[in-house]
Amino acid sequence: KALPIGAYECKIVNAVENYNDQSGKTTLKVMVDIARGEYKDYFKKRYDSNTAIDRKWDNNATKYLAFEGENTSFFKGFITTVENSNVGYKWNWKESTLRDKKIVGVFQYEQYEKQDGTKALKVRLTKFRSLDKLGEIKVSDSVKMLDGTYRSYDDYMEFVENKNTNAEEVFGNGVTITAQDLPF
Repeated sequence: KALPIGAYECKIVNAVENYNDQSGKTTLKVMVDIARGEYKDYFKKRYDSNTAIDRKWDNNATKYLAFEGENTSFFKGFITTVENSNVGYKWNWKESTLRDKKIVGVFQYEQYEKQDGTKALKVRLTKFRSLDKLGEIKVSDSVKMLDGTYRSYDDYMEFVENKNTNAEEVFGNGVTITAQDLPF
């Protein structure tokens, strides 16, 4: 059963420092799972059923947060969110202390390219929020496209159903959001 888009109470399964050879940057790799409800342990069940020798935690439930550079605000926001969601917890720069902490994970649609070059849709962890905000979170059904633009789910599905149609006819010109458009 596929995970629907939504905001879920999650637990942090693991958090480790991760060095990326391609970018040369070190990030915090945060892996989560659903903690309550119908989809509890959704990603652990997928992991346990994977028989590959080199199995890994599902990348759709993994987020990489930069320690340095222009994206550090996401890391700071994540730490604040964890502290706000877990009474008495204070970040101490020890990744292991994040394990089993509760947090809200927001999962949304994202387009991706399969190994054979075809494009498909997945539900992926996109952001974190504090537990006290769980009931207030409105999850958009927009699809993040490979080129970074967003399309409504209905437009995306219409395009998939009419593969021979020119994408511009279905999507129009689309909307591109740049850093200058954001209020923060």
